[in-house]
Formats: sequence, structure tokens, C-alpha cells
Amino acid sequence: MSTEFDWFMVTMPIFALIVYAIVMVGSMEKQPKFLESKQTEKMVIYGFGALLGIGILYSGYAMIDLFFDLLSKY
Repeated sequence: MSTEFDWFMVTMPIFALIVYAIVMVGSMEKQPKFLESKQTEKMVIYGFGALLGIGILYSGYAMIDLFFDLLSKY
């Protein structure tokens, strides 16, 4: 996967399935009991935090790598 289009083709269906699951659970008349527990709330917060942290680290690495790549071609 070398182009942005390839990444879009892989990540977009995954994103669509996640959004679909969130909308379906949110539209339920009565939510499942396990969604209301403190442990589930902690897991969701830690999951989003981990995704954000991984994204920040990867973006930082990609920017530094691109900077040195551009610098070497100068």
C-alpha cells in the first residue's frame, strides 16, 4: 500500500462498520447492561486514549521521516 487511495480503500470500510455498530447500539431502545458498567467505561476511555496516543506517535514519526527524506533530496 503505497498511495493514499490504497489506505482509504482499507480504512474506510472498517470505519464504516465501527460507525454502523455505534449507531445501532445507540438507537437501541434499551441498552445492554454491560455498556453501563464502570469497567466498560474505563475500557472505552483507555481504548480511545491508546488510539490517540498511537496516532500521535505515528504521525510524529512520519513527519520526522518525511522531513529527513526531503532534506536528503535538497
